[in-house]
Amino acid sequence: MARGIHCKLINKCWAFCPRLRQNYCIKSLLILKMKYFILFWTFAILIVPVAGIVLAVFDFWWLSLVVFLIAVFCRNHSVRTIIRAGAAGVAPTEGSSADILRIFKGKRPTIVGSAWGFFLQKRTAESPVLSLRNFTGQGKGDKKGWWKSGTTIRKVVDYYASQGKAFASHPSIAEITIGAWFATGSHGNGGNAGKPSSSVLEAVEIVCFDPPSIRIYSNYKDIRAIFDSPNVNHVITYAKFHNLEENRMLQKRAFVVDSVQSANKWLSSGAILRVLFVGAARDGIGIRWEKPYEKTEHIDPHCCSKCSTFIQADVCSSICGCRENYTHWNGLTTLYNANIWAPSVIPLETFIAVIGGVTNFELVFRVKEMNGVVLEKMVRLLREMHKDIGGRTEIRYGTGVVFWDLSLTKNFGKPFNILQENFGVKRLALHPGKYQPKNIKTSMQIVKIGVIYFNLELEKINF
Repeated sequence: MARGIHCKLINKCWAFCPRLRQNYCIKSLLILKMKYFILFWTFAILIVPVAGIVLAVFDFWWLSLVVFLIAVFCRNHSVRTIIRAGAAGVAPTEGSSADILRIFKGKRPTIVGSAWGFFLQKRTAESPVLSLRNFTGQGKGDKKGWWKSGTTIRKVVDYYASQGKAFASHPSIAEITIGAWFATGSHGNGGNAGKPSSSVLEAVEIVCFDPPSIRIYSNYKDIRAIFDSPNVNHVITYAKFHNLEENRMLQKRAFVVDSVQSANKWLSSGAILRVLFVGAARDGIGIRWEKPYEKTEHIDPHCCSKCSTFIQADVCSSICGCRENYTHWNGLTTLYNANIWAPSVIPLETFIAVIGGVTNFELVFRVKEMNGVVLEKMVRLLREMHKDIGGRTEIRYGTGVVFWDLSLTKNFGKPFNILQENFGVKRLALHPGKYQPKNIKTSMQIVKIGVIYFNLELEKINF
């Protein structure tokens, strides 16, 4: 009886407010996806010790081998991509842009690369799906010198590193695809002595499905205008790179950022790459990669050093504050390794993030002037916020655009309030490849990321 009354009330609410029904359905799908994600990885993680137990206790080596192979299969790149996206879709391995256009001509397919955006946004790829997980490697024929857009950043930079070359900067998570890198406006850690990650892009080939067209673009502003459009139904199929740098040696430096003086030190000239973390467990930790500044036998990466650096800088900023002495953060490393300073994301890491309810989103904005006073105030206010609500913020800044990469479990509106009330920020963008917080009450304009990147006037934008 009570259940019947409850259903009638829900139906009346839906009839009165269709948007409520839409939000309810979206939330239901989100919960369902997260349940499947948790169930899959619970199985995939537990099956490893099960294989060992079967072998050690029952001596069934053949069964243990089968269980082990299932565990390996669960960690296959394609399987992990499908699980993150919640869909398999059509996954071409070869072909031209024209071939891909023929498959989906007149349709609006959902584009999936490595599906990290779907994981972070906690959404499922809607049918029809064009998955680029198998569309990898270098092009052939008239596309010689180009890369297929489903190729991961790691595969591309590994190839150029074998030739002694490296990108000036690129996203730290090298498992994302090169197509997603530029389609979502992702970025690296470039400092004031480095270059933005977009500087390495020579051209991309873009397919529009409706109306059908294939065009090559070399201007990043034009590329952003396409993918920032609300009516986007495009996909990057091929990318070509230039302006590579020598894979030279750099040296890492780290220090606490808790004063105007130390903030100025992080902002000082000579930073080829730099990041800054602040969280619930400690004040800011500023990391810079510079030209070698002192003699040392400390070479990075070495045994577990990449994991150790990442855990201390990122995870420990949120939960414990642990770190080794800053004098040990002086390792020499190549530009290639400095760009990939964070280790590959493992399934257990994503599993823990989902179980813990961690949400990752990024605010992209500009301030009138970035200096030590402004940065110290940012770090101090973010520290106070995180002590109250937990989590951590990663700050990146090159020469104009400021990035706040936040990992939180609640109160997503607080960083918006900090920007609006303390730094005079009038507009900002949300990184389109990460979670999009809903129902944020702010008078700031939420604009597309290209508006911030190129500091555009809104009336001049053709979306």
